Amino acid sequence: MENKKQDVISVPKEIVIEILRRVPGHDLAEKLKMVCMQWCSIIHTGSFAYLHIEQRIKSSSFSQLEAVIVAFDGNENRSVKISSLEWYTSYNQNDHQFEDWKTKHLCTTKDVLAKDVLLGQNFNPWMNMIWANSVNGFVCFWSFFDKTRIHVFNPVTKEYLITAPNTYLGVWNIYLDTSVGFGFCPLSYEYKVVVLDGNSEVIKPSIFTIGTDHSWRALKVIPHQNISSVDTTVYLKGILYWYGKTCTSTMVHSCHTRTTKTLLCFDVTKEEFDMIVVPIEIPEYSVSNVVEKGEKLCLVTLSCGPICSLLINVYAAHNNIDDDLSNLNSWKKEFTVTAPTIAHNLDLHDNVYTIIVTDEIMVIQLGDYHSGFFHVATGKLLGLFSTTHATLIPYKSSLVAFCHRPLLPSFS
Repeated sequence: MENKKQDVISVPKEIVIEILRRVPGHDLAEKLKMVCMQWCSIIHTGSFAYLHIEQRIKSSSFSQLEAVIVAFDGNENRSVKISSLEWYTSYNQNDHQFEDWKTKHLCTTKDVLAKDVLLGQNFNPWMNMIWANSVNGFVCFWSFFDKTRIHVFNPVTKEYLITAPNTYLGVWNIYLDTSVGFGFCPLSYEYKVVVLDGNSEVIKPSIFTIGTDHSWRALKVIPHQNISSVDTTVYLKGILYWYGKTCTSTMVHSCHTRTTKTLLCFDVTKEEFDMIVVPIEIPEYSVSNVVEKGEKLCLVTLSCGPICSLLINVYAAHNNIDDDLSNLNSWKKEFTVTAPTIAHNLDLHDNVYTIIVTDEIMVIQLGDYHSGFFHVATGKLLGLFSTTHATLIPYKSSLVAFCHRPLLPSFS
């Protein structure tokens, strides 16, 4: 009897790539790269890494959302501990109860850098790290006690970098205003950290290009402006966005000054700033910040509604990068959420801002100690995550490394 030859199904490489780019980065790095040599070769290619993150960025679904937890690791070694936050998206049909989540330890800075991280003489382990934003799977954060150095980390590849000290910031006090943005230049494929020093009557920006700069560079001062109350930074399609209050330099110290809500934009390639007055009507007693939702820039306002409810309005800008964001037609209200009884004893101006917006779930920082998960359809509070000693940073898992270039090497 002849041995029958078993048929082997050969899947074209293009199909394999399309399948793998839809898989979370952690699964690719930890499991699927061991399936076969072809898959391992694809997963470790720079061009695939950028194809993969492009697919992840497009999603605005909570099921595709990932986050990391950043905290100090003990009182003595002053290293930074990083964990992933894992959750589920199924709900009880009757009451929309949010399922439990788990944290998974990834590493400490001492593990990946083989040394402790000094966080300044006034180090206090009870204070949190501050997050800037995430780009292509890299998360960017910094410490109140060492604001001159910025941390950048990819939780999948474990690539960790701490910038050189920023000498343009001068003498630091932990209460002084600072905003940080982390961006990507789509032409040179370089990553840049931008710091806004808001401790005078002008904005004094400085920049550090990873892999190129050995020290920080001062950028052109933005005159007659002061920016404050900035809680979040968003990077989209080559532009960094901050949203906050601005006023002229002659009014900065006035108690009765009229402030304007302004969108500060930074072109990462040209290294130029622009300021835009957003034409959206903002409630007088409210807080506002920008977030990203499926490749869209969103402006979220939080205000107190009737019967101690929290009123949440989400406005989305058009996807076209050439749209004039000062034009009302460039913005569209995505949805309004009313969270009942949440505003009771909640001071909107005490560290309250929106962290995450998806089609199903919103995550809002509710003061210093908790982040709340809200159901978009009902406004119900589904759960609280303690941020007493930790910082929650949303990101998209990615295999991208600083050295990767999307066209070299190719898949052929």
